[in-house]
Amino acid sequence: MGPESNEPRKEIAITMPPDARPSFSNATQVTVSDDSVILQFAYLRPNTTAGQLVGEVVLSPKHAIEFSKALDDTIKKHFTRHLGQP
Repeated sequence: MGPESNEPRKEIAITMPPDARPSFSNATQVTVSDDSVILQFAYLRPNTTAGQLVGEVVLSPKHAIEFSKALDDTIKKHFTRHLGQP
């Protein structure tokens, strides 16, 4: 539940598969339709026009809005704390 909900937050246990590996992305594309928001992450090689999709996440519009707010808040807190910038 989001912070605006009257329901208490529930703890959720998330496990990571043993073969999971992080991916680096230096390019993103966001596609929006009435029922979904698609985030595509790619790695583009320097000095080339070649790239490779490294991940794709499909969100409902509601979850995309919550994600956007959470990302914005987290980035603002980090840079205010570590760099003294808003």
